[in-house]
Amino acid sequence: MPISISSAARGRVAVAAVLVLGWLAGVLWRLWLGQPLTHPIAHTDEDSYLNVARALAGGPGGFSSETPLFRRAGYPLLIAPAYLLGSDFAATYKIIQIVNAAVSALSLPLAYLLARRMFGLGRWAGLAAAFAAATVPAGVFWSLVGMTDAIMAPLLLGWFLAMHWWLRDAGRKRAAVTVGLLTGILYAVHIRGTILLAVYLGFLALALWRRRVPVRLAGLSLVPVALSAALNQAIILWLGDKVHLRGDIVGAGTLEVFTDADRLRVFAGSFGTNVWYMCVVTAGLAGLAWTVSAVEMLRPARDAAFRWTAGLALAGTFAVTAGAALILAGLPGDGDALYSRYVQAFVPFWLLFGVAALINEAALLRKPVLRYTVVPVLLLVAGGLFVAYRLRYAAEHGQRLGYGTFGGPDLITVTAGWARLRPYAGTVIALAGLAVLVLLTRLRALVIPALALIVAANAVTMSVMRDRLVEPLGERFSTPIDLAALGVGPGDRVALGGGMTREGYFVMYHEVYWQDLAHVPAGEPPADVDVVIGRYAPGVTWDGAAYGFVLLQASPKKGQIAVWRRQ
Repeated sequence: MPISISSAARGRVAVAAVLVLGWLAGVLWRLWLGQPLTHPIAHTDEDSYLNVARALAGGPGGFSSETPLFRRAGYPLLIAPAYLLGSDFAATYKIIQIVNAAVSALSLPLAYLLARRMFGLGRWAGLAAAFAAATVPAGVFWSLVGMTDAIMAPLLLGWFLAMHWWLRDAGRKRAAVTVGLLTGILYAVHIRGTILLAVYLGFLALALWRRRVPVRLAGLSLVPVALSAALNQAIILWLGDKVHLRGDIVGAGTLEVFTDADRLRVFAGSFGTNVWYMCVVTAGLAGLAWTVSAVEMLRPARDAAFRWTAGLALAGTFAVTAGAALILAGLPGDGDALYSRYVQAFVPFWLLFGVAALINEAALLRKPVLRYTVVPVLLLVAGGLFVAYRLRYAAEHGQRLGYGTFGGPDLITVTAGWARLRPYAGTVIALAGLAVLVLLTRLRALVIPALALIVAANAVTMSVMRDRLVEPLGERFSTPIDLAALGVGPGDRVALGGGMTREGYFVMYHEVYWQDLAHVPAGEPPADVDVVIGRYAPGVTWDGAAYGFVLLQASPKKGQIAVWRRQ
């Protein structure tokens, strides 16, 4: 007797197949984007995570740019097995990229579940919206490097999904534990997780006061958080001084932010720039989603699960934005023209939310969508003017604002701001993108093409970024000399000569994976040093021959280094 399969079942199977294949394609795409990279490029934060992972795997320790307050072991714990599996650093780094890609690509199924459950999108519209969110450059770029940011976007998507799951039925024990587990993981991977934990505790207090969740389950959700915090501290204590910190706890500079006019200006500049950034890279959709969330909290029209999850996401986003601005304002100097790293993980969620508001207007909005778009338009225009004024003010007062690839590679690429931040270009591009999306989504037949346009824009942006930013950095920080070909490897005691270039130092630091590479003191190297990697450039060459070393190979241009072995 033939088995009859309903159309609904066939649809579920088709969606599952698309999600699996989409996840696999996302992994392969990320690996292709990161293929030019063989060594860390995001110094010194990336080096710090890798050094901790190496130590956790039983290898030598190293330096860390973390501070006692900011130390988190979650991400190094995830990638530590790569040091057990890799035959050398290049192999280890490739395994780390595979782990990053596999986790980062989970943004697709998580975004799909959010689109369906929280935002009520149809099966195929939900799939298209999920692809748009999962390919957004803000969530993809960091998966190319060994940074905790590689896993932040899917963690946040999962956190919001679990929160909505719990609030739909507050008596679900598994949902409460899942929320607590993800909160604990967020705490263990970055200081942003500490801010989100504070937001979550405030959320729990309010939910208990409003009788939205049972006291017993609220307490149960905190058990995984406590265990995660304890595990993080236990790992730090176990590492001891194997990993030595180069930073110190945030102190006087941070405390002066609200009492010093210059520090307060840096805080306001960082906060305002990041709010504008999130609106620009989502073509205004983040601003639209914020508006919907705020209106829903003030004048409820949807179910409580939607309202409380949106409120948690809104509070978490702006708490992290303010916290990041506070930290950056406490550092010496005039601040950065753009440093969006701390808020980029929220971009996929808000883009998904904004897309849902456009294509499910009847269910999510109280008034026509054009009424809501006034806010993102104002944020984009006012934000662009604010950033332009900030840049002009800095120039007129002789201030130097930091600006570089890792401040916002997606915005740099979209606006072609390779040498300087271009606020007017960003605002105009975002306004045009918002107008196109609003117009296209007015017709149901054009909803999927509109979302496909976002996916295509994301893919083009990442391809250009690979060409203009990733490949040059990969070439700059790649191995100028193959140590293994020279017979240098485990068993050799290696040291660095003085005056190393940035490129030479960081590349060779990781190439010597069997020890914590340190500088030799002035004069003759210690007797236990077998090999010295020194500067090799006119006027600054480390002369190993004077100390009984023989030159094995030199690279006078790339890295400006030479390898010497004791005779």
